[in-house]
Amino acid sequence: MKRIVNWVKNKVNAPEATDEFVELDQIKPEPKVKVRTFQLTCFDDTKRIVAVMRESKTIMLVDVSQLREKDVIDLKRSVNKLKGASAELGAEIAGLGGDWLVIAPSFAEIYRPKPVPKVPEVDDLEE
Repeated sequence: MKRIVNWVKNKVNAPEATDEFVELDQIKPEPKVKVRTFQLTCFDDTKRIVAVMRESKTIMLVDVSQLREKDVIDLKRSVNKLKGASAELGAEIAGLGGDWLVIAPSFAEIYRPKPVPKVPEVDDLEE
């Protein structure tokens, strides 16, 4: 046992005579994904949302309730512009209920459940 302890002490305390160095790759952390909310009050707000969509990795939640109450035509124009920009950038867009849109960048996927097929009832089979 004494020989093992001495061997370990010699290895730990022995000065290294080599001038070699090891180059380590710098590890860069992945940029964080931001989740940001927007209020769509007029058609001009769409330009600001598209600009953020182009420049960053942001998941956007867009409240369209104010524009829905104010002007339905501008709402349709805004949603069509957001759909076009999403298709151009490879992003996905989906509605959440009636008043919210979610826009996810190309690295994220919006889960859409598959519709469950309707099972025919017993009365439907007899006819």
